[in-house]
Amino acid sequence: MNEKKHERFIRIVERRMDVLINDFEKLGNCTSKVSYDYTEEEVTRIVEELERQVALLRERFAGKKSFTLSVDANTPEQ
Repeated sequence: MNEKKHERFIRIVERRMDVLINDFEKLGNCTSKVSYDYTEEEVTRIVEELERQVALLRERFAGKKSFTLSVDANTPEQ
C-alpha cells in the first residue's frame, strides 16, 4: 500500500466524515415536532434515500459497477 496515498485517504475521509456527521445531526434537528410538521411518508422517503446512498457507497468501495445502459469502453458495441 502506498503510504502517501493512504495518508491522503485518511485525511480526506476524516474531514468529509466530520461534515457528514454534522449534517446528519442537523437533519436530526428536523425531527422536532415542536418546530416542524412532516408525514411518515416523508420520513420514509428520506430514510430510503439515505440507505440507497449508503448502498451505493458500499458498492463503490467494493469496486462493483452500478447497472447502466450506456456503452462502456470495455463492452463491444453491437
